[in-house]
Amino acid sequence: MGKRNMGEKIHVVPLLAPVLLSATSDITAVNMGLFNQVDFIIALGDLSTANFTLTMVADTAAANTSATALAFEYRVSAAAGTDTMGAVTASESTGLELANATYDNMTLVISMDSDALTATKPYCRPVLTDAGTADAYVSVTALCYPRYPQATPSLALT
Repeated sequence: MGKRNMGEKIHVVPLLAPVLLSATSDITAVNMGLFNQVDFIIALGDLSTANFTLTMVADTAAANTSATALAFEYRVSAAAGTDTMGAVTASESTGLELANATYDNMTLVISMDSDALTATKPYCRPVLTDAGTADAYVSVTALCYPRYPQATPSLALT
């Protein structure tokens, strides 16, 4: 039998359990200092007629203290229950508008390289901004790729 990962090579961190968001939400931040890369998996359910804007931010601490918006790259799945992903697409630091006609029941994969953050702002998190009347079912999971894999993974939320 081959060696199983069991969280040694990829540390899986649930950041937001499936929930209905109806206001701007700062998702839990990941400390990128111990990881080469973190993939944020954002699963969207049915979106309302209003849109959220998704941004990725860097910060000095896990709490929202002095966030700086970041440019990022993402991929979008086809509809739930399919096995295809769209092309890698760049987003400016101003964010990605999650339009209900485009992103209903889709999954986004946002890959953040720790080299894109600074030593003074090592925390990274997604932020979903509500323009006023948006509703969205959302869950967020982080796949953290440690610099030094080990049986007990580095803590991502410290």
